[in-house]
Amino acid sequence: MRFKQSVNIILFTLLLGAGLLSFFVILAGARTSTVLKKFYWLEADTSGFNSAPSTTRWFAYNWCGVEDGNLQGCSSNKPASPFSPRDNFGASDSIPSSFVKHRDTYYYLSRVAWAMLLVGLVYIVAALIPVAITIFSTSVINSWLAVMALWLAAFFVTLAACLYTACYVKARGVFTSNNRNAKLGVKNFAFIWTSVAILMACAIWSSVVAVFFTTKRISRSKGQESGVSSDTYGGDKTTLETRERGTRENAGNQNYRFWRMRVKRRPRDDAFDMQPQVTASEYDSEGFPVTRS
Repeated sequence: MRFKQSVNIILFTLLLGAGLLSFFVILAGARTSTVLKKFYWLEADTSGFNSAPSTTRWFAYNWCGVEDGNLQGCSSNKPASPFSPRDNFGASDSIPSSFVKHRDTYYYLSRVAWAMLLVGLVYIVAALIPVAITIFSTSVINSWLAVMALWLAAFFVTLAACLYTACYVKARGVFTSNNRNAKLGVKNFAFIWTSVAILMACAIWSSVVAVFFTTKRISRSKGQESGVSSDTYGGDKTTLETRERGTRENAGNQNYRFWRMRVKRRPRDDAFDMQPQVTASEYDSEGFPVTRS
């Protein structure tokens, strides 16, 4: 019991960690004056893109210019801010052609990724409740609810991580191929992929535990049913055999008494028409008369 509780506590702690990491990622850039300014997806040289700053960082909610490590000239905040230099800074001959030809690819990859991460975070929060209950209870239904929520959370967070990675790794390649400096935000990618690893581990472990407890519960139920049935039959059978054996033993020890009828005739009385008197003598099992004192 203590081992199970310890494992479930570790699982709950890991799930909290995955939720916290995902929460930091989804809030990246929500405020530019706090530690969140360090959580960006891509930093690249955007000089010559119309009125764009010389260096730009893309966050989940906006993009900002970078100068001497400080953020300035940020765009307005909005959820799922798209990565698209053409939409961010307007059309320009300096923008690499890939960002113009494949504008929809970058635009929707970045926006859908944010939405998937948000859905994944919701399922992480939903999984915390049944996982917390499993620390104190071994309910099979609760275990499977935790499994379902964990797998859904792992799916959506993994999907978000793949979409973000595809979008910004491809964009970095376009910048570098056009002789422009570009680098990925290490913290964001480290956090989101760590969340994926933790969620996958939690989902797999919870599945194993749920299957184990379900199998154990089914085996226990079958054992109880067969035990009650066999015990009842055996008890009845033993009782019947005991009764039959006792009856046979008692029958062997019984003294049988045989009664023979004797007719004792008296002289016929003419005056009285008397019927013959019937008397009985007692004999033992061998046919000898029994004398009573």
